[in-house]
This record gives sequence, C-alpha cells and structure tokens, in this order.
Amino acid sequence: MYKKTLLYVIGTLVVIFTLFGVIELTTRLASFFNGKGFALAPQELEAYDSALENIYAWHPFIGLTFRPNIKLTGGHPNQAKKTVIQVDRHGFLAKDLSLEREKPEGEIRIATIGASTTANVNLSFEENWPGRLEQLVQERIPGKKIRVINASVPGFDTAQSIGNLALRVMPFKPDLVIIYHAYNDFKAAADASTFMPDYSHIHKTPFGYHDKPNVLIRCLDHSMFYARMRNSYREYKEKAATLDSREKMISGEGRLSQIPAQAARAFEQHVRTLVSIARGGRAEVVLSSFATLYDPGMDYSLPNFYEKLSPLQKSDLFSLLHFTPTLTLEATMSAFRQYNGTLREVASDERTGWVDNASLIPHEDKFFVDRVHFSADGANRMAQNFLPVVLERLSR
Repeated sequence: MYKKTLLYVIGTLVVIFTLFGVIELTTRLASFFNGKGFALAPQELEAYDSALENIYAWHPFIGLTFRPNIKLTGGHPNQAKKTVIQVDRHGFLAKDLSLEREKPEGEIRIATIGASTTANVNLSFEENWPGRLEQLVQERIPGKKIRVINASVPGFDTAQSIGNLALRVMPFKPDLVIIYHAYNDFKAAADASTFMPDYSHIHKTPFGYHDKPNVLIRCLDHSMFYARMRNSYREYKEKAATLDSREKMISGEGRLSQIPAQAARAFEQHVRTLVSIARGGRAEVVLSSFATLYDPGMDYSLPNFYEKLSPLQKSDLFSLLHFTPTLTLEATMSAFRQYNGTLREVASDERTGWVDNASLIPHEDKFFVDRVHFSADGANRMAQNFLPVVLERLSR
C-alpha cells in the first residue's frame, strides 16, 4: 500500500512537472518566434529577482550601474518588438566594446547623463536618441570620429547623477555633456520635516535592494508563463483601479498639491552642480526640458478632462499617479512646468546649450511607449532636436 501511494505521488508530480515544462517551453518558443525573445525582458522581472543581479552591478558611491560586458533583452509591454542591449566593459550602454579610457586624437566624445528615459532599454543603441544623435553628428562632421557615451542608469535622479558624472564619466574626457533629468526628482517631493537635499529621505536602503518573497514565488518568477500571466493580471488590476478610483486619486487625498519649495531648490542646485562638474572637465554642456506624453498645460481639474486623453494616456494614467505617490495629478503637471522652467533658467544663467524638448516633442501616442519613455519615432525626434545645438556647441 505504501509503495502504491508513493508511486502515485511520484507519478502525479512527474505529470505536473512535465505539463508545466511543456507549457513553459511552448510559451518561450511562441515568444521567440513572435520577436519577443526567448528570455524575460528586464521590465518583466521582479525588482528583487536574482536575474537583475546579472544586469546591474553594485557601485560604492552611486548605488549601482549596468554590469559590464553583458547583453540583455530589451523591450516594453506596449512595444511588440524586442531588442538586444549591449553594455560595454565600462558599464555604459554602447553599440560595441571599443571605448577606451584614453581618448584617441581626432575623436569627439559626447556623454549623455540621465535615467531610464535616456537609457530607453526598449530600443537598441542605434534607435535610441543618444545613438541616433551619434549618427547624425557623424554625418555632419565626417572628418572626426564621433562617439556618444550613454552613461544613463534607469531610476537615477539628479543626486545620483552627480556622482555618476563626476566619478564614472568625466575620466573619459567628454567634449560635450547632455543632461536630461526631471521626472525622477518628483519622487523626492516631501514636506520640510522629512526632506533632505541629498534625497537620502527617499533612498533609505542601498539602491536596488528589495525584500525577497519565499522560495516558491522566487522560483515561479523565473517562469515566462507565470511572469506574463502575473503581469497581465496586474495590468488588469491597474486599469480597473484607474477607472474605479480615478476621482479619488485625482482629488489628491493625502497628496501634496504642489512641489515644496525645498524640493524645487534642491533640484536647481543639483542641475547647477552637474553643469559645474562638466565645465570643470572642460566640457561644453547642453540642457534639455523634459518631454512627456501628457500635456502639462492642459487643465486637469476639469470634470471631462479624461475624455480628452488619447488611448495610451488613459491606460497609463494610473502609472503616472502611482510613480509620484506624494503628488496630486495637478501637482505632477505643475512639477513638469516648474522643473522645465528651472532647467531653462539654469541654461540661461550658465550659458549652456538649450533644447526645449518638452515643447518640441508632440504629446502623442506615436512618440511614446508610456508616460515618459520614447518610441523609435520619439527618440529620432529627440536626436533631431538636439542636433543643431550640439553642432553649435562643438564648433566652439
């Protein structure tokens, strides 16, 4: 009797694991042949997933960087196409591994500093705006070797980019530095009793650290079938929450109605520090306003504003509010206007190059894959916008 029960249990487990294995293999093969890759993309992984440790490396001063000498599958849930992202031996996003620390004679280096909207891991290096900019500048200056160093790290704010620019980028002697920041700094908005100018109040654990669930869930998170079913369910819940609790979220219960003065001052000081670091390394600087899918000038207090939004704007509204949990919708839009105004003011005071991408990129679904990240069309438009200002600065 004992042997029969044991054999029955073993047989049942074998059938279950075989069935699950067939489902998993079928899911991965279907994903591969549909152009979405055989492995999960970074945005499909959980924040605590060990697979992320194969993408990011710990850094003693700025928290983390991309792990050197790796390739990863990039993509976005709103984008059918997947792509291969190359990280060079210095931890920078690149098209190849040829970057040397010592700059060769005749090479012009342009460094881009920012976060996920500059990294844009849903696009290849050539499709993303830093890589596309490299191509455009090379066409205009054929007698020189043009190299763009994409030093952005997803999740970074200006406080972290200060260390990134000073310690990781300037040793490569860039001739020009492009700074593209604003949105991630909104998360630092807090009242005066908790706010810290170095943003330590929002970085209370080592950057990239997350508590991990039990072993079973962590094992399941490596399954493409489970991960995509889980993400689809979350997307459904988020959309339902957007519709069911939209009025409550927009009303701003428990949220700040405007960016606190101390947060705005810190952002300005961080941007000026970034400019000073670049200038200290004898680099020209170009600042840009921050572009978004949503029109910050629209009146979001009107009862019928939701009906005026595009399909992507409607579907991503919850994510916009979720990303800035301390701000109301109107405060978030006001923050875009205020921080872009600060960037313009700093560019004028410091006499840097200036590109008003917030006005030049249309607030249309065609140019974005979500609230702030660019599609290939949006990235190409960004590069075209930067080109004349970059050429003018390099001519100096």
